[in-house]
Amino acid sequence: MAVLKWIGYGVLGLVGLAVVGVGAFVLFFDWNNTRGFVARRATAALGREVAIDGDLRVKLGNPIRIHIEGLRIANLPWSDEKDMVAIRALDATLLPWPILKGDWELPELRFEGPKVVLEKNDKGENNWTFAPTATKEVAKEAATPDKRGDIPVIGQLGIADGAIRYRDPTSDIDIANTINTATGDNATDTVKLEGKGSFAGKPFTLAAEGASLLYLRDDPKPYPIKIEAAVGKTKGKIEGSVAEPVAMRGIDLSVDLRGDDLAEIFPILGIPTPKTRPYAISGHLGYEGTRWSFQGMHGKVGESDLSGNLEVETAGERPKVTADLTSKRLAAQDLAGLVGASPRGNGDYPTKAKDRVIPATPINVEMLRNTDMDVRLKGQRVEAPFAPLDDLDMRVRLDNGDLHFDPLSLGIGGGRIAGTVQVDGSRKVPTLRTNLDIRKMQLSSFFRETSFAGQMGGTVSGRIQLAGSGNTVADLLASSDGKIGAAVDGGKISSLAVKGLKTNILETLGVVLSGSEPLPFTCLVANLAVEKGIARAEALVLDTPETVVAGQGTISLRNEALDLRVVGNAKSPQFFATHVPVLVGGKLADPDIGVDPTESAVRGGAAVALGVFLTPLASVLPFLDPGSDDQPHCGQLVRDARKPSNGGKASGGSAPTAKPSGSAK
Repeated sequence: MAVLKWIGYGVLGLVGLAVVGVGAFVLFFDWNNTRGFVARRATAALGREVAIDGDLRVKLGNPIRIHIEGLRIANLPWSDEKDMVAIRALDATLLPWPILKGDWELPELRFEGPKVVLEKNDKGENNWTFAPTATKEVAKEAATPDKRGDIPVIGQLGIADGAIRYRDPTSDIDIANTINTATGDNATDTVKLEGKGSFAGKPFTLAAEGASLLYLRDDPKPYPIKIEAAVGKTKGKIEGSVAEPVAMRGIDLSVDLRGDDLAEIFPILGIPTPKTRPYAISGHLGYEGTRWSFQGMHGKVGESDLSGNLEVETAGERPKVTADLTSKRLAAQDLAGLVGASPRGNGDYPTKAKDRVIPATPINVEMLRNTDMDVRLKGQRVEAPFAPLDDLDMRVRLDNGDLHFDPLSLGIGGGRIAGTVQVDGSRKVPTLRTNLDIRKMQLSSFFRETSFAGQMGGTVSGRIQLAGSGNTVADLLASSDGKIGAAVDGGKISSLAVKGLKTNILETLGVVLSGSEPLPFTCLVANLAVEKGIARAEALVLDTPETVVAGQGTISLRNEALDLRVVGNAKSPQFFATHVPVLVGGKLADPDIGVDPTESAVRGGAAVALGVFLTPLASVLPFLDPGSDDQPHCGQLVRDARKPSNGGKASGGSAPTAKPSGSAK
């Protein structure tokens, strides 16, 4: 880090001032008498108060021996820490003659109790930007040497009881790292650095190893380096070489990163990711100008493989992550974090109450605003125990907190769900917008591996258009407005599924079953209008050869309560049908289905002309558009609904109005 090099040069500069600035008085004064002079010169150079509280001793010779106690560089007023740099004791040996050529050669440099505090405040201002005058440019030039030969020659370096703290509240970073040892000399050709502390409240360990400091400065070969670090359960290993370590050019490093949850890397790397299962990723790290690259990335996240390339551009107002990723085998469970759920299971994410299923995961707007992204993810084969998925094509774009999934395309059941999703975290309260289409999905494919195989069918189409605002996923849906619709064309329902219900619902509604044969139906349409989190059934119709079943009521996205009432209407006389309304209550996680004990319909003929009964479907076609070749039956049903006078022939009676038993709030 350039600032650490700058501090190093500052300390060396103080050593030089201690020699050059008071050299004329060496024979006449106690060295401690020069502390004020040295501190004032250093204060003027840095634009920050510098003090030497303890002894200052210099022994001239070859080499010059210097001992300084209580060296301090003041922090900025907004910091809780009084000093930015505080060194209990510094001992150095300095060769005098190279100084005349502008070179620093220190056969030995030892620090006792050095403490360095690097931090930002909540406005993003840092404490390592020094004098705002011409001195600043000099300091900047000194802090960023151009080549290896510009850095001082240090033969032996020792650090005892050292501490480095880095704080950045804008990124929720707070590192407290202690440096216990740093050893190296000409003979061993290695430098070892070991540290431990905390990072964002989690245990932090560091072990670094490289060639000697002389090798770093003078050897033309790439500088070898090996680093192992851990933050909590996140572990990283970097190994390789850097051709020009000072200018950060010629980086050739292999990286291995693994941990329990990719979301935990945000405080470390600043890259926002959803919650995941354990992962292990490796690749090749490179750097050029202001761009870091992670090429040839491969590994696993949960049960999904992942490969591709990733780059991070640091020159803009915010870092920007660009990636092109591919998964040959993508487990759908590993995508749960994208919707605020947990890939580890239902009990591993918050909900509003114990009986809820909609995630109440907070929208981390600070994380969304920290980094821009443009990431493309393609899943060649998507696997899920609950649905027949095929492939995924998703582009994630994040710009100053405004998150877009566009396009979002997922193969499912021989068809596809495609469209866009937006979560705008740039506002004080995040907003959600969805526009998703479902096309050509085959209902039968969901039951291939079950006892219902061959007895369930139909072509599904639908659309989801919602807009809401809130600080959690549950709040977004609870405040949402829009529409949700689906149509199943030319299908069938297994008799086994009907017998598995608490009561024989279909027969209660007047739907005739034929033994163990599946029940055929022409069309099933569900169209829900959502207002302030309450989804109200505008059209809920099942059309079978004998009966039209219709429902009304609400589904609350606020408390996940169901309040639906369903009635059956015969197309022709049914002398043994009860036509008792059915009530659907309970919660999304545990529906309660039963008959309405307060009302029964007259046994006998058809209750209503088909066209009149299907009138609510007249408004469905513009939203669902089921009149395509994929859904000819539903298309015809909707067209019939627009011509009530041409509907089915009624034999008498009037249509009972399907009213909900209450409102879900």
